[in-house]
Amino acid sequence: MTAEKEESSSSLMKMVEAIAISPQDARELVSQYQTQVRKASPSASEEKIQDAVVDKIISRYSKLAATSGAATALPGVIPGIGTAVSAIGGGVADISVCMKLQIDMTMCLAVAINGKMSNEDAKHMSYIIALYGSLEQMGSSSATRIASKAGVRMVKQYLKGPTLQVIKELFSKIGITFTQKAAAKVIPFGIGVIVGGTANYALTTYVGKAARDTFRLTLKDEEPVEEVVVDEAIEEAVHTQAEV
Repeated sequence: MTAEKEESSSSLMKMVEAIAISPQDARELVSQYQTQVRKASPSASEEKIQDAVVDKIISRYSKLAATSGAATALPGVIPGIGTAVSAIGGGVADISVCMKLQIDMTMCLAVAINGKMSNEDAKHMSYIIALYGSLEQMGSSSATRIASKAGVRMVKQYLKGPTLQVIKELFSKIGITFTQKAAAKVIPFGIGVIVGGTANYALTTYVGKAARDTFRLTLKDEEPVEEVVVDEAIEEAVHTQAEV
């Protein structure tokens, strides 16, 4: 990773970490949704309640992503975003807001589906799954689908290694991919504007469903699975950093 690439990925990662939801806050939000669903459907089974909460989470964040607009217009959703934009620049801030919504959604899904997961695991898995899911939707991930048995094994493998370096490399790939898509006018992205509403709604919904399926797969009993195909670029970057 070059010095410029390192600085860019670090800025993006730090920005998202500063504004992303905490596992504790995610648990509180999920608890509120569970209470709402139980009141609306007192006789619903736990499975039905979980399905309703999961759908509510994906729908909420997909709509937020579609209507968020410029990062500087989000003080109600993200307090202090104006200061962040001035500090690091609108472009990085805009990508950060996009990723913040997807990571928040994924963390809420993590605790809604597996409430016994530790806060640390919930945070790290949410970052990896949300970032990888975005790359997958934009055609920039490896051959392994995140919402598959092999994908679950891949995530667990990442969690056993230098997790923060893996997450940092994923952030780097996200920044490059968004920039390339914008340059090619594949997505209407630019300074002051996140991803266009329709595209961002579709991307966030895709990530939400992929995260939902991935977390549910982690709860199933271990079974023989196909060989894990990790993202070679990420693995190589992580190993290179570890040797430095």
